[in-house]
Amino acid sequence: MKTLRILIPAMFLTVILVVAACKREDPLPDNPYDHVDYGHGGTNNYTPDPDGITGIYENILRQKCSLPGCHDGHFEPDFRSIQSAWSTLVYHKIVKNTADTAYTYRVLPHDTAGSMLWHRISRGDAQLQQMPATGAYLSATELAHVRNWILGGAKDMFGNAPSLPNNEPRILGFVAFNQAFTTQLDVTENRLDSVPYFPFIVTPNTNFNVIMLVEDDSTALNQLQVNQLKLSLDKNNFVGAATVNAYFLGSGFNVWVCPVNSGNFTVGDTVYMRYYVNDGNQPQNSEFPRDDSQDAYKTYAAFFVKP
Repeated sequence: MKTLRILIPAMFLTVILVVAACKREDPLPDNPYDHVDYGHGGTNNYTPDPDGITGIYENILRQKCSLPGCHDGHFEPDFRSIQSAWSTLVYHKIVKNTADTAYTYRVLPHDTAGSMLWHRISRGDAQLQQMPATGAYLSATELAHVRNWILGGAKDMFGNAPSLPNNEPRILGFVAFNQAFTTQLDVTENRLDSVPYFPFIVTPNTNFNVIMLVEDDSTALNQLQVNQLKLSLDKNNFVGAATVNAYFLGSGFNVWVCPVNSGNFTVGDTVYMRYYVNDGNQPQNSEFPRDDSQDAYKTYAAFFVKP
């Protein structure tokens, strides 16, 4: 009986507390973000100039070219962004060329006829198919926008006009021929032990020609300066080495030729070659091979006077 008297007041107190809790409603704290205008329902009226790189990128390149497996960063031109599209197009040297090697740059400002991009999107040819590769070719209106951009100077997204790059000349390699240009001497079969990066073999007292393969981004090949081939018995020291002045061979060849006489060396000598060239705008000459080149390049650019 005593237990019952204790439980009844306790139960009554619990009911009162529950009812009181249900009736009490504490005010919620102010939300500091309630008055922020997020622009819901607003209208974005920005429309990029269709004749500018931004409009061309948004309306054409991003829609039709930057697709999975295409120009999405797997290979150039890279159309993942406006910046990457512009930098891999304007004054950018091409990788694939037409059969008549008519192009140098993907986009040549002010010149659609000299721009590979225009060739690829407007017609293509038997060797290079028309783009986009999906077959969703550009309409006449879209082509007009690209044409206007190129003819307008191919400006970047900020309206800046590009300038022709002026990098140092690149020495791509060499080819060696006999004096009559009828037999190639630097083939693997004519190298020591038939190893492709060992010196090629010449006979004693023989005149032969070393043709240097050079390119430059802004200077015509026949206007390049220095054009000297140095010959040394030490692959790492060309100070005071014998020097051969190259001459330019035009008539469709457009190469620099260095005439060499093996008679200036002793039978059994390995003679290392190093070529120097400048476009007239660089503080230092380009050279190949360089001091920091791997030995394989140094022995590749060498000849052996066969006993």
